Amino acid sequence: MIAVRFLGTGGARFVVARQIRASGGMWFRFDGAAQAPVTQIHVDPGPGALVRALSAVPPCEPLELDAIALSHKHLDHAGDVNAMIEAMTQGGWRRRGALLAPRDAFEGEAVIFPYAADFVPTRHYLTAKSGPYTINDIEVFTSIRHLHGVETYGLHFRHAGQTISYLPCGRFFDALIDDYRAHAPDALILNVLRYRDEMDVDHLTFDQARAVIAGVRPKVAVLTHFGTRMLERRPDRLARELEEELGLRVLAAVDGWTFDATTEIAAATGNAPV
Repeated sequence: MIAVRFLGTGGARFVVARQIRASGGMWFRFDGAAQAPVTQIHVDPGPGALVRALSAVPPCEPLELDAIALSHKHLDHAGDVNAMIEAMTQGGWRRRGALLAPRDAFEGEAVIFPYAADFVPTRHYLTAKSGPYTINDIEVFTSIRHLHGVETYGLHFRHAGQTISYLPCGRFFDALIDDYRAHAPDALILNVLRYRDEMDVDHLTFDQARAVIAGVRPKVAVLTHFGTRMLERRPDRLARELEEELGLRVLAAVDGWTFDATTEIAAATGNAPV
């Protein structure tokens, strides 16, 4: 079973600063088959991630994390990364887990503090179209480099014959579609910050997300990381429009929601249990 808990679905500076939607990132849980362990990975722990994790019902327990992954180092994706590292490692007294992030998150204007990074025995410096990075029985691959203000990569999680892909922030370009389609994701989670691009920024608009979903053709697509204009137009309504137009399952994430990827993928392919 693969499940993704959305500890935050807000994007853009205003939404995050006002916490109109939370910014805690995503908590992936992969249930292993037979004797394989359960694997838990926190992706993009933005501001408030630790509080959101512990206040969730049931709570997401940092001491059970196997890894923390950053798509890039911007504040809304990495603001709580050091707090989560400390929580995962009991303040460094229990060195454990793995960190996956672009090199610029560790070096230069680093967002992962060196002292915190030292608490984690395994570090993976993400590069374009690389992997697999192995976390228990999970294989993680990266996308082509995104067009964004800092080093940014999408993440493809492969587990038990299924692939869950995460397309984070960045400007649209045609090669995105080809790159993500090559991984044949069963489920695709997309950051859709803007409804229309009135300011020419490095983020997908709703129309560009439509083009990506139509080109990649996952079994299930999930929209998240919304700015104010997307929220005004109700992401759930926009998701239904895409579902009807494209003929595939499209969902809009909300804070605290658990995306049961295994069940949704099975339902989309007509293999749901009866």
